[in-house]
Amino acid sequence: MTRTLQSGRAARPHERELIARWGAGEWRGWSLRAADGAQYTVIYQGRPGGSAGPDFRDAVLTDATGARLTGDIELHLSPAGWRAHGHGADPRYNGLALHITLTAGRGDALGATALASGRRAPLVVLAAQAAPATPDVVAWPCADFAARRPGVRASSRAQVALLRAAGWARFDERVAAFDAALQAALQQAPAAGVVGWSAADGVLFAALAEGLGYGRDRAALRACGERLARGEPSDALLTTAARLPVIERRRLMGLLSLVERWGAAGPLVALSSALLTGAERAGAAGAARALTEALVVAERGAVSPGRARILAFNVALPAVVAWARSQPSASPAAPLASLALAATESLPGLPSNQITREMARQLGLPRLPSGALAQQGLHHLWSQHCREKLCCGCPCAAPRDGSVVPSTPMCGATR
Repeated sequence: MTRTLQSGRAARPHERELIARWGAGEWRGWSLRAADGAQYTVIYQGRPGGSAGPDFRDAVLTDATGARLTGDIELHLSPAGWRAHGHGADPRYNGLALHITLTAGRGDALGATALASGRRAPLVVLAAQAAPATPDVVAWPCADFAARRPGVRASSRAQVALLRAAGWARFDERVAAFDAALQAALQQAPAAGVVGWSAADGVLFAALAEGLGYGRDRAALRACGERLARGEPSDALLTTAARLPVIERRRLMGLLSLVERWGAAGPLVALSSALLTGAERAGAAGAARALTEALVVAERGAVSPGRARILAFNVALPAVVAWARSQPSASPAAPLASLALAATESLPGLPSNQITREMARQLGLPRLPSGALAQQGLHHLWSQHCREKLCCGCPCAAPRDGSVVPSTPMCGATR
């Protein structure tokens, strides 16, 4: 049962308590009235936002018309917390859907919260809300996913097969994206680049640079990768490097090491050679291991083995598949596609992140699935269905009897 909100000084909680209560879904199903009079129903409270940026990301709301809204959530005890923490000038908060406070505070004019982008996010004061007699809480169709079929082994096999199929769907998207980027690069006028590198090398290297920034400033690192692929000397990036946060700066150093390591041969030749050498030693598993090792930069942890596996699944292996398929069937490079697919099948698990942990919790999994494919399947399900809670068509939403999930205003979610 929802606890009564207290606004008195003696009962005033710590902000961490408010965040914990929101994260536990205490206000799911509530219709919250913003300071401007607009109504928002909380469908999903969002996933924890981590140490930097909004408290929760990817919250799902509906407005008074039933239109679905997604965005971030920031919580404070009073509106003054927004100014005290300097969020108004921080672009990481530009995706805010709601600014939620426990009380209106003293001397604070109720209204919208100004963001760095110039947009104003609605302000909701929880102490001003009337608790619904029966919160309109959504029961997710995937809530029993982990225990849907009788027999632990049968259930486990079915779940893994489903997640691996989703992982292959994500991988195919990566292959298609690299192929499109390569075709676009080939249609452009030839530009100066690293001596010996092809257009495909430049596209792959820029994507690798962006992959080093996953979860961080991926745009800044991609821009550095594009500059290096155009043939700019590493010294030209020193000014940029000095402005980057510590982690991005360390990963940029790893990028510079890879440029030096691969030289005129380029990344495609280097990574393809690693696949072939590894396969000769230990088959598909050896190919996956050798490719990962070819991406590691051990010095100062610039590119860790975990980050290298992330790059392997999301960038290097899809790029090799797309490039090999574009070669004539009689070309020595053509068989590399099959080898890269086999290596993808054998790639070990990747480091966990907020998405995989949230999806494991959502599906009731006791632990993350093993192997990169199944884990990346969680990412695919999140991006295609779970991020916006679009349950229609989600393979995890099938009822116990295998029937089709009915379509409802919540797209398959039952109330």
